[in-house]
Amino acid sequence: MVRQYRRFGINMSQEPILVYPTLHYQNGGVAIRADGGTPVPGLYVAGEAAGGIHGRNRLMGNSLLDICVFGRRAGRSAAEWAHTAVRGTPTLAHLARWQQVRHDAGVSDEMVSPVILPDYTRHVSLKAAAEVQRPT
Repeated sequence: MVRQYRRFGINMSQEPILVYPTLHYQNGGVAIRADGGTPVPGLYVAGEAAGGIHGRNRLMGNSLLDICVFGRRAGRSAAEWAHTAVRGTPTLAHLARWQQVRHDAGVSDEMVSPVILPDYTRHVSLKAAAEVQRPT
């Protein structure tokens, strides 16, 4: 990494470098109970979509554990719930409420996704970029 950053004129020993987990290790997700259930009736979650099982510092090796243990729990719980669930008339009214809350809070739809990492690339001319790429 020292050599890689040096190519862009950044001295890692002198300048702090922000380090973030990659999207593969995205932390967070849907909060679940021990049975995989959520506050939404009938919604059970396991695996990568669940959050909080291993805290904020989840490592990749834990994903298999999530799927095996919580997948089974969530599957069993969802099946039990399905046998007792009373069907209603589904609506999308909750989306209208959600959009109103976003509007009232001033949340804009302009940004498609968050900017995770700062732009460390130097903006140079094509000629200068070609010179950097030449073997020495």
